[in-house]
Amino acid sequence: MKNINQIKKRVYTAIMSVFAMVAVVTILSCDPTIESLSYDLPEASSKADATPPTASFSASVTADYLTWTFGNTSSSATDYAWDYGDGNTSIGVDGVNTYSGEGTYTVTLTASDKLGVTSTFSLTVEVVEPPAPAAITPVIVNADFDKQAKSSGSDCTCSGWINKSLGAQGESSSGNGGSDNVLKFDNDEQDLTYQEVEITPNTDYTITVVASFKSIETGTFPSKLEIRVLSGSGYESGYTPAYFATAAEYPQDDFGYTSVAQMEDTDNNLLVSLVDNPGNDGYNTYSYSFNTGNNSSVALLMRGVNGDGTPSDDKGFLWNSGEEEIRVDSIVVEPVE
Repeated sequence: MKNINQIKKRVYTAIMSVFAMVAVVTILSCDPTIESLSYDLPEASSKADATPPTASFSASVTADYLTWTFGNTSSSATDYAWDYGDGNTSIGVDGVNTYSGEGTYTVTLTASDKLGVTSTFSLTVEVVEPPAPAAITPVIVNADFDKQAKSSGSDCTCSGWINKSLGAQGESSSGNGGSDNVLKFDNDEQDLTYQEVEITPNTDYTITVVASFKSIETGTFPSKLEIRVLSGSGYESGYTPAYFATAAEYPQDDFGYTSVAQMEDTDNNLLVSLVDNPGNDGYNTYSYSFNTGNNSSVALLMRGVNGDGTPSDDKGFLWNSGEEEIRVDSIVVEPVE
């Protein structure tokens, strides 16, 4: 009987312990003051962000002044948000944006990591259209037509002006107060000048020539001075112009324009002007304007025309000067400001 009583006593004690625990839990769960003392345990393996992100970037403008690129130099970041200051945004590592017009824009990069820590960095960019580069002033070799040696070695003026595919070379002569300082287009001959120069496309230029005519003879075939500006697009197919520092370096034929028909083709001419004999032998100035279109190179050509078609010194071309000699003292080509 003693053992049975001891067992009953132990069972009773265990049951009462359970009831006591339930009562305590119930009291704690119902007491609001006890609830305020509770806290969340930290997640397993959690720790402070030892390497938070730092946002930074560089900015540079492209050839198109409206388009800017932004090189990301941030550290410890995995995600990026760009605000270009004009309403445009992106989320790539690097940034690029094309602005709609000139202005001052603040570009902001927000860099963040996987822990949600963020960093921001801003730069101000000035979007300004750059000034147009100055137009090229052509470098003309022997623009004053002084007497010089040509590539063949002979001492004749304007070797930088030869193109034997189109006509004969004019001769050196004296005039306008100097000696051997002008180019002579003889009467009834096929004399011309030709030189290629570099220019700026889509630009207005003026060409100014100082020339003199001998007195009118019979008036049947009065000489005219023809001034042409030939487009680079009309050069012989596959030809690339070369610009030389001295007259003797220039080729003499089979370059640029290689036939009279090619030279006289209307589509190949940016300017064609005829100067009539003024009826006096003074040196007069003649100026004309032209636009270069899409050309970066042009050929300057002058010749005497209006002859009877039967030149006295036949070089095989079907044109010739009129009855009077023409002398050209200088030529200038410059952009219109």
